[in-house]
Amino acid sequence: MKQVLFCLTVLSFIIVSCSSESKKTNPKSDQTQNDSIQVIEKPYKNSTKTEYEIPVLKGSTMKHGIQKRYYLGGSLYSTIPYDHGLKQGTACTYYQAAPGNEPQVWKEQPYVHNQLSGICKRFHRDGTLQAEYEYKDGLPAVGLKEYSESGKPLSQPSLVVTKSKVNNGYYITARLTDNLEKADYYFGDLKHGKYLPKNLKAMQVKQGLGEIVVYKESGSVTITAVYSTRYRNRGLVSKTIKL
Repeated sequence: MKQVLFCLTVLSFIIVSCSSESKKTNPKSDQTQNDSIQVIEKPYKNSTKTEYEIPVLKGSTMKHGIQKRYYLGGSLYSTIPYDHGLKQGTACTYYQAAPGNEPQVWKEQPYVHNQLSGICKRFHRDGTLQAEYEYKDGLPAVGLKEYSESGKPLSQPSLVVTKSKVNNGYYITARLTDNLEKADYYFGDLKHGKYLPKNLKAMQVKQGLGEIVVYKESGSVTITAVYSTRYRNRGLVSKTIKL
């Protein structure tokens, strides 16, 4: 009988020990600890006032959560959502607000896997829509829309492209209407017909006129102009012509 009791006692001890060890190595418990957030405050240079509040996964430098930035006066400047180090969701930038007042949104920019993707919006100080423009995978699209404070749609410049025959190709010029001289011009196809690729060939610009010599005698060419509006929004307009 004593031997039986001794064996039962030893067995109980082993079961309790195994149970305790299981709790220590429970993956859910480890995951909860790894996913906990630590907010790091970064002050302005030569100041004790906070410029950034940066959420990171505890024990790492990986951003996870809503990063906040503040104006020197303490008003909220921006919020950027992060998911395990990548921008994911809608980032917002705000107009500077007076003490005690709620900040007004200036810009809304959607991110997917750390790239601008979707319809971006800008607002006037009174909250009315100022502009809409599109991005996909970090590439800007043609088709900027702008609105006045009263909500009236504002016209955008058109692209005028001309061609003239030279030796083994064509001399092509491009300009914007509305007498916009500050613009950059690019030669080449747009991605999916509307998104401006990176490293597209830039045209030479003289006094607001873009120009390039294309050494081909047939087919078509696409010219894109990138300009800035009075609201400091970036607009893109494109045109394809046959040679």
